[in-house]
Amino acid sequence: MSEWIYPNFEPRPVRPLFLCIISNTDTGKIPGLSAAGTTPELTDYTPGADAELVETNRIITMPELPEAPGGSPTPAIVTKAALNLTGIPSMFVASGLRKKPAVPYVELGGTAGSDIRKSPAVLDARIIYERASLFGRKLAGLSDCIFIGESIAGGTTTALAVLKALGYNASVSSSFQSNPTALKERVVAEALSRAGITDGSLKNDPLRAVEQVGDPMMAAALGLMRGLKGCRVVLAGGTQMAAVLALGKALAIDGDISIATTKYIIEDKSANFKEIVEATGRPYYYSDPGLENSKIPPVQIYAQGYVKEGVGMGGAALLAGLYGIAQKDLVEETDRVLMTVELPKK
Repeated sequence: MSEWIYPNFEPRPVRPLFLCIISNTDTGKIPGLSAAGTTPELTDYTPGADAELVETNRIITMPELPEAPGGSPTPAIVTKAALNLTGIPSMFVASGLRKKPAVPYVELGGTAGSDIRKSPAVLDARIIYERASLFGRKLAGLSDCIFIGESIAGGTTTALAVLKALGYNASVSSSFQSNPTALKERVVAEALSRAGITDGSLKNDPLRAVEQVGDPMMAAALGLMRGLKGCRVVLAGGTQMAAVLALGKALAIDGDISIATTKYIIEDKSANFKEIVEATGRPYYYSDPGLENSKIPPVQIYAQGYVKEGVGMGGAALLAGLYGIAQKDLVEETDRVLMTVELPKK
């Protein structure tokens, strides 16, 4: 067990699979809300580009490397590095995705999520949930432990809305160093008012919470969790995946389910990740990717609170530690991935 993984994760998976859900929501286009793209318009391209980077070390369908407005590159570089070092297979699953990646992926269908202030978020949430559940049942025989990550811009705001609808006293993280909490609270208040939802009023109807104020990633993750019964499931992410855990509890989805994130989420004082997860009764794990030791300044600032999590970075790093990869080697491989990723020709 690596010394940069907390607490011990036992037993070590024999046939792990890294899976990542890629989705869009128009909530992510609200100016100032998401840092998953240098402009709100580019957030539609970010999830597909993350898939391309992890699968091929190339960006094909997006005009630039996915990065935050402050210059921090996508956390997909850490995920890619961890998967390179371990040889663990990966798979991408699209749910409500507008811009499709130029790599193989599983399509669950559904339309992109709406701006939760203006209209119901995911009208086809139950259809996505059922399709994902069917796919999960197929996957359950292929692996003993599946890590499920996400890439969806604006997902922490929809997570906050869903958590409030379920009755959680929640604060969520942000890919910005300075969390725009007032903006998120304002957006969520408008969304809940529009849908006629009060705090806790949907604690017994979690899929309606997803339909009204959630996003397509949540519907897919919940279906997968249900379908993967008998297989160990680790949600790989921060407060977005903590919201999925809360939804799963409300749906009474049982099984060996936990969550893995990064040290940067655990230390985020603007969010209460640990409290949310503890309220669901599920265990959490976290890894310290050590990115302050990178030789590349935009990667070093992850350790200062930029980006923090995404594309299953915390779970992928946890897997690297489980398979005996040293933190130093993960950092060096992350730098190498960033320096060698192939961008579209102008």
